[in-house]
Amino acid sequence: MDITLSNIPAVTLGLYLIKRNNLVLYDYFGKQGKNSIWEYECWRCHKRWGIIIYMMFLLVVHFLMGFFLNNNLLIPPYHPFPVIRLLIWFGLGSIGFREAYEDARTWNTPERKFTPVEGRYRWLCTAVLTSEILLCWKYRYNTGHINFEAETPIYIWLPWTGTFIGATLYWIYLRFMIKATPKYPISDRKVVKVE
Repeated sequence: MDITLSNIPAVTLGLYLIKRNNLVLYDYFGKQGKNSIWEYECWRCHKRWGIIIYMMFLLVVHFLMGFFLNNNLLIPPYHPFPVIRLLIWFGLGSIGFREAYEDARTWNTPERKFTPVEGRYRWLCTAVLTSEILLCWKYRYNTGHINFEAETPIYIWLPWTGTFIGATLYWIYLRFMIKATPKYPISDRKVVKVE
């Protein structure tokens, strides 16, 4: 129900509005102008891959906290708190997404040298989510918390854990391989002669 009646129509409408209003379509994967999925820039650039993993992790935590906060703080379903929280996250998250996109788009380009990208909203999003996690952890007992009703089945936690470990290991490989993508293009660096 959630996917077919909520997510797919919302994504379709969003893509339509972006195209109709000539807005910027964020290309985190670096797929623009590529012929196949294996040519995407995210498979070769640690910055793009890292941003994608970072955002996916924050999104998973954000969605989980939406359920856990209501449960742990005993907030009834009809209370306006969940809607207000989502509206605040809509504003904060959209700025953080834009920051991340500019970071990925300008990485290893001459533009990066003259327009540094700040990460204050991404750090703020991370700090708010960390605060929500700590709040949920503090009030986890005697509130009917679903994590303590039964253990999470292995078929749920194992794929999630394996995916995040594999993605992190791939980022480490991209970051520390010999031909890692630098922050600025090599051609733009000044050569200093030592005499």
